[in-house]
Amino acid sequence: MTIRLLEPRVAARWQRRPNALIAPVEPRCPEPAQLYSLIVLTLARHRPDSGDGPCEVCRQRWPCDSVRLAYRLREGF
Repeated sequence: MTIRLLEPRVAARWQRRPNALIAPVEPRCPEPAQLYSLIVLTLARHRPDSGDGPCEVCRQRWPCDSVRLAYRLREGF
């Protein structure tokens, strides 16, 4: 007598249905204090190399994308 192991049946992606009993998980947003500390850290680390030079950290043209985003987020506080 031979025993055959059955492979678990995997439904195709289009066949999967969300479980109605489980609440959907919302993406977590950082707390305001954490977000503000990340903004301050970004503004402290990313600065021009010399005068109009590139950013010291990412070597992009000043102001780099990280600093621009940090300034926009800081305006929200």
